[in-house]
Amino acid sequence: MSTAERSANAAEIRAAIEDWAEAMREKDTGRVLSHGAEDCLVFSLAPPLKASDTGAEGLEQWFATWKGALGYRFQDLDISSGDDVAFATALAHLSGEKQDGAKVSLWYRQTFGLTRTDKGWKIAHLHESVPFYMDGSFKAAIDLDPASQVDWNAPSHPPMAGVIAYLNVEDADATAKFYARAFGAKEEDRKYAEDGKRLIHCHLTINGGALMLNDPFPEFGFPWKPPEGFVLHLIVDDAHSWWERAVAAGAEVTMPLEIAFWGDYYGQLRDPFGITWGIVSPVKKG
Repeated sequence: MSTAERSANAAEIRAAIEDWAEAMREKDTGRVLSHGAEDCLVFSLAPPLKASDTGAEGLEQWFATWKGALGYRFQDLDISSGDDVAFATALAHLSGEKQDGAKVSLWYRQTFGLTRTDKGWKIAHLHESVPFYMDGSFKAAIDLDPASQVDWNAPSHPPMAGVIAYLNVEDADATAKFYARAFGAKEEDRKYAEDGKRLIHCHLTINGGALMLNDPFPEFGFPWKPPEGFVLHLIVDDAHSWWERAVAAGAEVTMPLEIAFWGDYYGQLRDPFGITWGIVSPVKKG
């Protein structure tokens, strides 16, 4: 293939991808799907792991979760083509307002596989992805942008012992501040989403153990749900002092602190965010 032919192919492919992106911005389902080849394969950010782009229902349902037009643009769009197949890579930026008022601004990686048909270049494969943090949290790194840098010489976090609770709470910042007042929590780390408001990760240390928090991200399949069916236990030396501090901070008593049938002090509290805590300590011998 000559250089001129490659340039012509690249121009046609770029025009097709840009028109596809414009259809995404306008939430035009038919126009989006018109750029797909038959049996187009999609590896999107949303579940499942593998999907087909041949149906309109799912895309229309997703478009309906947004208010108004979408922000959608590419950076570093790079195209390589042969006679009948091509691929293109880019960083994509998606922005807009969800129906619940949540503001979204997200950079992610996008790859197109294209095939030439009698109707022009069509998208045969679409792949979207984000990296995840390698600190043991396995949280999606949705706070990155093209200018983000990684310090590969930074020391890695040591492994943490035991099982660590990771709570999806309505307001992670307020929750962390309350736990500092109620349970003496020390904040070790926090990472914000690109909106600068929601926390995608907050690491607390309470009573020597780790507790992780994050805000809900319904646009990525992690909505908030009322907590139920579990209790966070604090096994401490002095149950009374821990209890009094938590109650003074605003925790609600749901089970009085008293000597339990097995011989330890035990009681339960509910924090303002609906999480139930158990406080336990051995009865000190006189």
